Amino acid sequence: MFINLTVISVLLSSLNGLVFSEPVPLTPDRVALHPRATTCTPTAGGLSTVDDVPAIQSAIKSCASGTILIPAGQTYHINSQLSFAGCTGCTLQLDGVLSVSTDFNYWNGKSQVISLSKITGATITGSGTINGNGQASWDHIITATDYVRPKLIRVEGCNNIHFSGFTVKDAPMFHIVTNGNSKDITYSDLTLHSVSTSANVAHNTDGFDIGPASNVRVLNSQVTNDDDCVVLKPGADQVHVEGVTCTGSHGLSVGSLAGTAGANDVVTNSIFKNCTVASSDKAAGIKFFDSSSGHGSASVSNVTWQDIICDKCDYAFRVLTCYQSTTTADCTAHPAVANMQGIVLDGFTGTTSGHYKNNVANINCSPSGTCGITVKRFSVTAPSGANTVLCANTPSNLGLTCTSGASG
Repeated sequence: MFINLTVISVLLSSLNGLVFSEPVPLTPDRVALHPRATTCTPTAGGLSTVDDVPAIQSAIKSCASGTILIPAGQTYHINSQLSFAGCTGCTLQLDGVLSVSTDFNYWNGKSQVISLSKITGATITGSGTINGNGQASWDHIITATDYVRPKLIRVEGCNNIHFSGFTVKDAPMFHIVTNGNSKDITYSDLTLHSVSTSANVAHNTDGFDIGPASNVRVLNSQVTNDDDCVVLKPGADQVHVEGVTCTGSHGLSVGSLAGTAGANDVVTNSIFKNCTVASSDKAAGIKFFDSSSGHGSASVSNVTWQDIICDKCDYAFRVLTCYQSTTTADCTAHPAVANMQGIVLDGFTGTTSGHYKNNVANINCSPSGTCGITVKRFSVTAPSGANTVLCANTPSNLGLTCTSGASG
């Protein structure tokens, strides 16, 4: 056979200039393949003087999309701020205890103890406890009036966060704050408990403090404290609270609002449903500051309280439009710029405490705002005497028989 070596040489030379396409990937390039999730267990130092935060944060970074295990029967000491930075879909399996130190010099002025900031996808679950050891702070501020307590947990600017199952106790200040325009946040089956064992009350220990945030769910949880149980702050939108039991608190609240000069605070599109509020100063309510210097305006729209049990609360429902004002003259001279639209009370039952005798509600709408409140199926009774609802500037179609004399 005759082979033209010259032709073959030319062909081989031309092949060297060709660029072959890469094989089609088995997985489209828009889907990121992650290594198999792992479990990391930080080693506890075993002494209250040893800060376990570095070990926990190292575990979060090592198992960024896996599980960080806090084992049952072990206590980890939180002597500095704990950040979830580096978590990308991680789960903190909390079966042991996270115990916060009482180092006032360190914690003074710190915004929070535990921080989830700008995290997308994180879960904290388990049967364990976060112990804020707040009793020391509640006692300390009686004499150290300039001490600024940290909130216990802050979820800020996050998406897709889930907390479930564990206990949060003795928060120095608020238990769980959700703000920074966080969205898609779920808290379920949690127990929050902060009650002082001394004469010094655990003030400002809000349970769930929400806003600005959207699509937040608080479900099937227990809150025992000395401040708001669940509270919607400015910027709260599409908050769903259901199956919550509040004890000793300030109830299921909106506000306070309009407390900042020039602000127009807004709370919208939210519901409190199938909740029980016991031994609290109110079962539900809305709080506005007046319009004096240093304050702003506010509006609350499309907020519903449905099927709420009032168990020995001082009031079943209260609207305050002169929150924290010291004199009636201030309220008269500077009525709140407070607008309420689509506010619904549907299905309130139970008995008040008798603290305000036979007054079961106090609805003090502002003459410089709107009072779009509708009440249906309201059957809360006082311990004795005819039930009275105190009103001011309320609409004729409120749904309750009013008696003048509302205040606050």
